[in-house]
Amino acid sequence: MKKNNKLKDLTFCIPARIDSHFRFRNLMAILQFYSKSTDAKFIVLEADREQKLTALPPIKNLTYQFELDNNPIFHRTHYINLMLSQVETRFAAIWDTDAVAPIKQVVDACNQLELEQNVMVYPYDGLFLSVNEFLSGLFCKKYNMKCLTNTLFPRIPLCRYTSVGGAFVVDVEKYRYCGWENEHFIGWGPEDAERYHRLEILGFKPGRVYGVLYHLYHTRGINSGLSDINLMISTKSEFLHVCSMEPIELKEYIETWKWIRR
Repeated sequence: MKKNNKLKDLTFCIPARIDSHFRFRNLMAILQFYSKSTDAKFIVLEADREQKLTALPPIKNLTYQFELDNNPIFHRTHYINLMLSQVETRFAAIWDTDAVAPIKQVVDACNQLELEQNVMVYPYDGLFLSVNEFLSGLFCKKYNMKCLTNTLFPRIPLCRYTSVGGAFVVDVEKYRYCGWENEHFIGWGPEDAERYHRLEILGFKPGRVYGVLYHLYHTRGINSGLSDINLMISTKSEFLHVCSMEPIELKEYIETWKWIRR
């Protein structure tokens, strides 16, 4: 596939905790798919009690780092911010290890960021489809979107409502002004919805492009759902706290976030 030079100013930031061979398979496929067809850069940050990504594909523009983390709960927002602080391109795509969208949609998202001066754009229209194990495996062997787009399979949305997770593209410096990721969210929770509503309150409602985002199959562990009642209460409280604020109040709150200044 011919590379698309329009993505030279984009860095894919992928936080990783490899809790199954499906996660490893999906990550390898996503890296191969996007690196073979774009000139984008990649940052993969693995955080775990032991390193599991010991054989990444030889991608020219790939930066990998490992962070020792003995906490069974994956602090995803913290590691995304670490990657954002290292990005040297204007735009960054924050990408789940199991999400995949056609190249055109990523290009459209970057174009919208540039032409409409958005802070954030989702590279899909809100439909996030769950892909079964067979078709996920097929995509991971062939690195071809036609395995998903030209194949009939049960179209089961990952969310019953319009999704705000999986993948989003940001103007890095403009997103810094909006607080980057809210590190008060630890583990699985409503951080995706908080991110959307925070920008909306600040007057920077995220944009969207036409098309579907696909979720490759993986088994689900402690970081794929609510697992701790105290953590659940904490994250729900933070979500409600942010969503209840007026723009000036929210901006003042963001200015207390230490990760913006590090």
